[in-house]
Amino acid sequence: MKATLKHSKNDIDKAGNVLAGIPDLKINQDQAIEILENFRSVHNHPLIVFRMSLNRKAKNISGDLLISQRLKRAPSIVNKLKIQKNMSLSQMQDVGGLRAVVSDLQQLYKLRDSIRKGENQIAFKSTFLKETDYVKFPKESGYRSIHLIYKYDKKVPLNAQCRIEVQLRTKIHHAWATAVEVIGTYLRQPLKQSFGDAELLELFKEISKVFILIENNEFNEDLFKTTSARINVLKLRDKLRGFSIVTQISAQESKQEKGKYYLISLNFKDKTLSVRRYSESKLDQANNEYSELEKKYLNNKNIEIVLVSVDDMDNLKKLYPNYFLDTQEFVKLLDIIDNKINEN
Repeated sequence: MKATLKHSKNDIDKAGNVLAGIPDLKINQDQAIEILENFRSVHNHPLIVFRMSLNRKAKNISGDLLISQRLKRAPSIVNKLKIQKNMSLSQMQDVGGLRAVVSDLQQLYKLRDSIRKGENQIAFKSTFLKETDYVKFPKESGYRSIHLIYKYDKKVPLNAQCRIEVQLRTKIHHAWATAVEVIGTYLRQPLKQSFGDAELLELFKEISKVFILIENNEFNEDLFKTTSARINVLKLRDKLRGFSIVTQISAQESKQEKGKYYLISLNFKDKTLSVRRYSESKLDQANNEYSELEKKYLNNKNIEIVLVSVDDMDNLKKLYPNYFLDTQEFVKLLDIIDNKINEN
């Protein structure tokens, strides 16, 4: 069932302020959570519509292309509001997000071009708002991806309109971003937002520069050797391998049933992972259970909850390895750095 917005833009922004720690005389914490849940649920239908279009475009580019959709976690929304003081909840662009992971840069730009060409089709219900190319112009942190922002608003009632973010990454971009998230999550540090351990942040920035060279089949001896030495000093491989052990067995136990939507619960204290599956027809149930779990664990930093949609369990682990604390692909890329040094 399509969700519709029940609250004004002003109330949504006030709810965001309350959740970020700014009191309001008319909206309490529980009401703020309910407003957030309603605002977030409106993004479900547009995500499904955009996902169908993206799936069709992906088939023309590669059979190995991975696509997922997700609603941004409530703690992530709150944390973003706290860090970005000028951000308002109603204008947050990545509450509903789609992600496509491709093999290489050629596929990345081919998919980007295909999506942009589709904007002129009559059936396309979204208005293009913004493109940010963090591949050609990486963030200061080293993050790389292409972000496309759309507003689902063509022949759509006002109370069903919302923004959707599409992230396009290569496998190398995805491996880097995943490793940053895993370490940040495990250390309880917002490394993803460039806050936390300065040494780790600087190292990941250097690794991103090396990955750019690897992706373009280039080599810089000084940079490769310096980065390799810092990786060894900070024992980055050991840290990452230690994290990945936590959830492998429990995730494997969840591989029997089929499902479209996956509700993931990661418990750092008990070192367990649970995955609940839901068919397409049970999206409302999935959203309700997601909301209930988020309410229950909103202030519990030992537990992370997320609801995502992927085609099968194998793709779930490829697209969201951070929830499985799995950084194997990133570690393989670190090994390539040493191999390149030895070759040259």
